[in-house]
Amino acid sequence: MGKGSSSSRSDGGGGNAAAAAASASSDTCASSPVDHNFSTSAKQVAEQTGPEDPHLPTMIVFDLDYCLWNPEMHELSGMPSVEVEGPLDPAGDFATTPLGCVGLSVPKRRRNGRGRTIPSWELDDGHDGHETVRLFDGARRALRELALNPRYRGIILACASSSLEPSYSHACLDKLEVLPDLTLRDMFTHNQIGRTGKLSPRKTTHFRELYRESGVPYPKMLFFDDCGYGDHVGDLKGALGVVGQRTPNGLTFKEFLGGLEEYRRESERRE
Repeated sequence: MGKGSSSSRSDGGGGNAAAAAASASSDTCASSPVDHNFSTSAKQVAEQTGPEDPHLPTMIVFDLDYCLWNPEMHELSGMPSVEVEGPLDPAGDFATTPLGCVGLSVPKRRRNGRGRTIPSWELDDGHDGHETVRLFDGARRALRELALNPRYRGIILACASSSLEPSYSHACLDKLEVLPDLTLRDMFTHNQIGRTGKLSPRKTTHFRELYRESGVPYPKMLFFDDCGYGDHVGDLKGALGVVGQRTPNGLTFKEFLGGLEEYRRESERRE
């Protein structure tokens, strides 16, 4: 939920979620990299018309801490940098599901583990599971759905977090994978992370920057937030007209579908 954060690195880093739908059949092993077509520039993405279905949002925005992943960045003792390998599909067969970076751990002192990849089943061997950032299963499932389902082609993905440790947040975006060779950084076209400069703990500041960067109107956005440090969903609805879904215990797939349904109802009311 991004309880804070500071500098906002507004990365136009690569592409929209639906572009990977064309790679749905290519969710193969990491040893055979596939082109997920996440090379579209931020400007090109901003010029897209969004999904074909008019009742889908043009942009989906996710909070980070305790919405997409856990623990929250301010709870960590240092920068997470040790990659944790595990199955990328939580619902898949462990024996056949492709492996990738499913967690990012804070290195233990006096160990040579910095920057090293460790299997998830070795976490108890010198690595504290509470110091490992992982996506919630529902969040991982939702992101895989956005990347693989052609229905969502054209939707722009972004994040809005008031993380107290923005550099930690960016490290997680860089490393955590959704599909083989497809990181959160690859999926998110716009990233507003922090609470300094133009950003404050109030998420309206993040959304004003998202609008400035993308040109997507607020009513065409859908936001997911755990709202543990204030009702950001209610605030954004009242102030800017952004449709939102609360995720009080981390994003579940049911809440992901519920947010899409709420957006559909709102868009129909506007017709």
